[in-house]
Amino acid sequence: MTKQEVNEIITSKAAEYGFEIEENSMGWNNKRTGQDYINIHIFQNSNLEKTDWEKRIGCIEIEANASVSRMGGSPTPEELLKAADEIARGAKFTAELQSMRLSYERTF
Repeated sequence: MTKQEVNEIITSKAAEYGFEIEENSMGWNNKRTGQDYINIHIFQNSNLEKTDWEKRIGCIEIEANASVSRMGGSPTPEELLKAADEIARGAKFTAELQSMRLSYERTF
């Protein structure tokens, strides 16, 4: 699989769960609006055990995780329901990405 194919999978899966994902130097994050209840981080990790040093091909594995970004004070029931929905969608999205065990090869 190529990095572009991985990017397309991540972007399309994010859209299915109602998130917009931005690529950065470390991987991908959910696009922040300041009103978000969840942080989604998708990292690219080198797997040195699967790297072919002679052919100079590295294996990059994808790892997804999420965390609650804000809550507190005295939220209304509507705000709590909105937060619960966003957190549930983010948890399901990251769980699905993890279960896919995405990876790609990169020449170095």
